[in-house]
Order: sequence, then structure tokens, then C-alpha cells
Amino acid sequence: MENEFITSFEVADGGAVGDIVSRDRKDARKRLKVGLLPLSWFEWWPMYPESGLKEKIQSDSDKFVEIMQKKFGDKYQLVVPEKHVDTLDKAFDMGEYFKREGVDAVIIDESTYITDFIPIQAIDALGNIPIILFVTQATDNLWDTMCNTDVIRFEGLVGNTQLAGAFKKMGRSYKAVVGSLEDNEAFEEIGRHLKVLQLIEDLKYMDIGFVGHTFRGMYDIEVDKTKIKGVFGPNVLYLDVNHLIGIWEALTDDEISDYVATIKKELPYRIEGIDEEDIRKSVSVGLAVKKLIKQFNIDGLTLLGQHHVEVATRASADLSFYCAENDGCMTSHEGDLANLVMKYILNKLTGDLPVFLEWSAFDIATDTLLLTHHGVVDPKIHAADQNKCRITPSPEKWDFTGHGMSVEYMSKPGKVTLACLIDDKEGWKLLLSGGECLELAQAPSFAPQFRFKHESLTVKEYIKEIVEEGVAHHVCLVYGDYREDLRLYAKYAGLKTVEI
Repeated sequence: MENEFITSFEVADGGAVGDIVSRDRKDARKRLKVGLLPLSWFEWWPMYPESGLKEKIQSDSDKFVEIMQKKFGDKYQLVVPEKHVDTLDKAFDMGEYFKREGVDAVIIDESTYITDFIPIQAIDALGNIPIILFVTQATDNLWDTMCNTDVIRFEGLVGNTQLAGAFKKMGRSYKAVVGSLEDNEAFEEIGRHLKVLQLIEDLKYMDIGFVGHTFRGMYDIEVDKTKIKGVFGPNVLYLDVNHLIGIWEALTDDEISDYVATIKKELPYRIEGIDEEDIRKSVSVGLAVKKLIKQFNIDGLTLLGQHHVEVATRASADLSFYCAENDGCMTSHEGDLANLVMKYILNKLTGDLPVFLEWSAFDIATDTLLLTHHGVVDPKIHAADQNKCRITPSPEKWDFTGHGMSVEYMSKPGKVTLACLIDDKEGWKLLLSGGECLELAQAPSFAPQFRFKHESLTVKEYIKEIVEEGVAHHVCLVYGDYREDLRLYAKYAGLKTVEI
């Protein structure tokens, strides 16, 4: 019997390989593990033994844990002390427990004043993991008849400022959230921190498939994959076009016909300017891309159509971006790795499908910026009027025969966030802009059309600022205002933020 050896993804036909993490292992990875550290101080108890102070303070700690479990217990693994932590020994034990459990972050809740060496003892065993100081108290408001034990109960702020001062002297990084146990917004802010920390973990498991190369002449989006890995976390797999073509050539007529029927059902729009052969060719490339994603367990795909995939298949690749994202795989065009990572970040933070676009043109009359790109963007999610969507030829005629296939529409109105990653000489920058998309007349341009209006600048002022900042020519858009979430991500990731 011949020996069977595991092989590289570059030569394997499928199954397990030696240089890609398998899907089952990625799916089984842990949720973010968060240590909850509710603290109080043993010194208070003998001072006022008949006052009920200990019971009230410990009840505040229990309420913090209860709220955290109710709000976040289904999303993250919360690691909670069995005993109330109020001495240095208990803090030592809690630190060892957190270490054994492998917590990814710790939230410190000082229910009253406590000396700083007690929480420091607990985190000493944990290395440089993220620390969140929840600067809290029992209620939003104070009252006129507060006695000394009431004030003691509410003195967590003293301990938090003391601990923050110690952390600064030590060079220990931390983040702060402020609000009482009655303050729902404070817990929502904690949730934003946890969502960002989960994203940072998820990025380490992201595998990006890079089919082709960066479009020749686009120096602005040329990126070293080591810089992507080192700063953001994803792995980049260089996939040869033959990986895709091998899958494409093996497709059967029945498979293609079935997927044509699926696409027509998913995109039931009027068809103008293309024929059944154009649809079939475009759909076949989309189906091959879907199979490529599954074979290589990739979470993101940047694909060069133009003088590459479209030469090899003689078909438009525009529909393939829709097909990939319909399977949950983020995409970008032309070898833009940085903004593929940006799309993944936006998708994880918002739960929505971001859009990959180009700064295209401006319109003085409406004070808007036209953002568009070739490549099908899901009209079911983004179109203003489903009845006006139409299936058309591809907007750009590259090296394919026939007419290609695109979906034309005007985007829906609403608040949006623009974001892109800039690979600057001085390091990575995250560009953020807020504004809205307007629903204007749909132009017969064979492409999705997003008309962006900045929240305060005129379109000329906005363009001047982004050009002077030196942005790349691609940008990502997502509906809603997520600048606060992105600022928080940038702080954790150590990125400079540029807001225009």
C-alpha cells in the first residue's frame, strides 16, 4: 500500500491540506472569553457591621454580574468568581482562575472604594490583555439624606481614579466606561467594546483568497500581505487563476442550469440588452467562485476580473461578487486587500452587507458624490425601488465575449458611514465620513449607483479634503452611523483615525 501524504492547497484537489485551517476548526473556535471582576473592600466590613453595608455593596456586585449575563451571556463566555472578591488573597485566586480559563479580556467593577493593589494583583497573571474599567455606582442619582455608609457604598469612583492613575504610571493600557447600574447606555457601550474585541479575534481566523494580482498601475492599493497579517490578523492565500478555472471547467450543464434558475429567482428583474448565453456564462463564473470559496475555506475574496479571470473564461466576472457575498464571503475588486479587510470589519460590526465602491464623480446641483463600481452589489438589500432594478450588460467591457451581466439600480436613501483603510508612509490610517445617501433619478449606466451627501461639507469641499488626505481610490459604504464603533476599533488596533 502506497503512503498517503497530506499536500498543499496549491496542488490538492480538495479535502484536508497542510496549509489552510479547516472549516470545522474555524467554526469550533471559541467565543470571546470575558472575565468579570466585581470588587469591594474588606476594610469596610468591621467598621459598620450592623449597617447592612456589606450586603448592599455585595448586592450591587451581584446585580452587575446579573445584568452582564442577561445582556451578553448568549454572545460571549463570561467567567465569573465563585466568591465575592474583597481581599488580596481572593484577587490572587481570581487571577489564577482567569489564567486557567484563558480569558481574553477583563471588566473591572469596583462597587465601592478599593485599594488599587487588589485589582492589580488579579490581572498580574494575565499578560497584556484588554482591561475595561466600569466606573459605576448603584443608581444614577444621589439623594439629600445620604449618610456616611451610603457615601461609602457609592465611592467606586475614588477607587477607579486611583487604579487608572496607577495604570498610567505603569504604562498599562485600559479603556473606561462610565454609568450607573441603572444606565442601559453604559451597558450598550460595554457591548460595543466586547463586539470590537470579538472582531479582533475573528480577524485572526480570517482567510482571504487572492485570485490574480493587483490591477497593474494601481500603486495606491498595492499592499504587503505581511502588513495585513501583522496589523489586522487575516491570512492571505495567493490562489492561481487555474484553481478557479479547474473548478469552472468541471461544471456540468445541469449544475449551471440549476444555478441560472436560482439566480433568476433571487434577482427577478426585467432583462434588457443581454441574452440567455450572457446569463449562463456569467452564472457559470459565479458558481465556480462559490465552489472555490468552499474548497479553500476562505472568508474573503479579492478577484481580478479584467485582463485575468475574464480572459480565461471569456465571461464577465461581475455577477461572481454577488454570488460570493450571498454565501457570506466578503469581496473586493482589483486586488484591494486593505478594503476587503475594511468590508469584513464593517460586516462584523454592523451585521449588514457593506458595499465596495469607487469615488466616481460629483454633482453640484444636488451637492452629491456619485459612488459606483462594476460588479453586482445585492439589490435586494440596497436598492431603493425593486421595480426599477434591471439586469443589464456589464458596465465595463473587458476581455469577455458577449455582453456580460450586471444589475442596475439607484440605492436606497438613509444615513451611511464611509470608511477605508489607507496604507500611508507613516502607517495605517482609518478614514471615516458620515452623511447620507439620497434617492435620485436612476441613470441607465448598467451599475449600482450610490449618491452620497456629506453631513456638513459641500461636495467640492469634501472631495478636496479626501484628495489632500491621500485616500486610495476605493471606499466602503455601510448604512447607519457606525463611526463610534470604528473609532473604538481603531483605538484597540492602534490605528490613526482620520475623520472628514
